[in-house]
Amino acid sequence: MGLPAPLVTPEPGPAPAPADRWSSGVRPALVGFLWARLCVAAGFVVAHVLSGRVALPDGRLHLSEGLLTWDGAFYRALAAGWYDGSTTEAARFFPLFPAAARAVSPLFLGREDIALVVIANVSALAGAVVLWRLAVEVIGDHDAAGRSAWMVAVVPSAFVLAFAYSEGLSLLLVAATLLMAHRRAFWWVAALGLASSAVRPVGVLLVVPIGVEALRTLRASDLHPTDLHPTDQHPTAGRGADVPTSVAVAARLTAVVAPVVGLGLAMAWVGAATGDDGLPFRIQRQLRAGFRDPLTRLAQGIWDVARFDFRDVYNVAFAVVFIALVVLSVRRRQPLAWIAYSVTTLVVALSANNIDSLGRYGLLALPLVVALAQWADIRWRQVLVGAVGSIGLVWLTTEALLGRVIP
Repeated sequence: MGLPAPLVTPEPGPAPAPADRWSSGVRPALVGFLWARLCVAAGFVVAHVLSGRVALPDGRLHLSEGLLTWDGAFYRALAAGWYDGSTTEAARFFPLFPAAARAVSPLFLGREDIALVVIANVSALAGAVVLWRLAVEVIGDHDAAGRSAWMVAVVPSAFVLAFAYSEGLSLLLVAATLLMAHRRAFWWVAALGLASSAVRPVGVLLVVPIGVEALRTLRASDLHPTDLHPTDQHPTAGRGADVPTSVAVAARLTAVVAPVVGLGLAMAWVGAATGDDGLPFRIQRQLRAGFRDPLTRLAQGIWDVARFDFRDVYNVAFAVVFIALVVLSVRRRQPLAWIAYSVTTLVVALSANNIDSLGRYGLLALPLVVALAQWADIRWRQVLVGAVGSIGLVWLTTEALLGRVIP
């Protein structure tokens, strides 16, 4: 019987290069964040100027509600009175975002409305930084990563990131989930995936990229110490560690089912508060006017626009751009998990008779933003993205406040 091998303390690896440090992602994220808020502010000004000159379907309701209009009004009602003190329609919104606002409202003198706006905006900024890190680690292109961090803020539908919407928190959770899946930290993936589904029902779509990554990495040579403990290690650290296969399988299975569990818990939470299980989905089905296959729905939208029926013009435009970005992501050889997530998100968003808000659904398919950043590797393309995005932010903010488009 041989003597045990002596314990050897591994030498610390080289310090990360300046371009790899988290602080390197803050600058582009902050630039995009601040510029986008200036564009949204400009949209408020334009909306007030136009309010006396154009027809307002809902009067001045949205102008008076400001950053807490549309979905924000429901989140404010939930944060203040919870489900038993809100309208029935508010039950279609999941609980984690308003619950977070209720929890931190004492920091804002009990103002849940302020808490909602702060959480939404801070999460959006943090999410852009995490998206930068994700792009750095996965595609290894620091320039494209920097562009991703500011472009996610200037996509025209990203004006909702400044409003009291849950998209900011979802952006942070989706980016973090994809990052942890890339690092094979599947216990973290499970926690983040569960939280994502408790913020928005579409968070359950993360089961697709998580499942792809879980299957792809379930090989003995790819096992990672984070299968044992949720740590923030770099994926190259500890490669080849002796991790039991059963633990690796358990970590991956937990991660895969976590978004589904989060969806179920959120539904149970709403059901317990309202006394009506399944209420969120029933309301959502009514608003979406039933389901249909996405191809004929998109074709109908294009045909309507061609006949000068512009009710779906923004949704069709977003759909065409997002599909082009899916094709680009394939050509740029993004990970299979990313492509599957983007495709699934678009299919689900287009699988309804009412495809309002398609722009913000597609916004959370973050690999599409990275694909846009990869495409914009020439100066004129970056200028084009910035200009079109800025104009779009101003215009869609204006349209939403005038009640002419549903964000």
